[in-house]
Amino acid sequence: MLLTVAIVIAGAWLTLLFVLPKGERIKTDGYQVVYMTSGQAYFGKLQNTEGSYLVLKMPYTAQDVKPEGSENVQTSTTLVKVSQQQYGPEDTMSLKGDQVLFWQNLRDDSKVSLAIKNAQ
Repeated sequence: MLLTVAIVIAGAWLTLLFVLPKGERIKTDGYQVVYMTSGQAYFGKLQNTEGSYLVLKMPYTAQDVKPEGSENVQTSTTLVKVSQQQYGPEDTMSLKGDQVLFWQNLRDDSKVSLAIKNAQ
């Protein structure tokens, strides 16, 4: 009887572990976007999705740029490496997990992925 219960428990555990769908997995060879509750989005290489903080390596942020003296010219968006900010942060960010709305893997051919690859 004890052996039967152990087999049923092991089978249920294996089913939960391997059969049921899991959340999206980090594509380690690509880039991710992390959307914050503040409306800010960060781009880079996400290291983890568990725990109190998510770690983002080589983070970038999008910044709208409007040419000076050009009132009728449309603004363009450019990527700015977070480590190049004036205050001189390191090239890693810790993002508080409860401030993250969601994250996504970026395609290799996305404009952001290509811009990051070209900047390196």
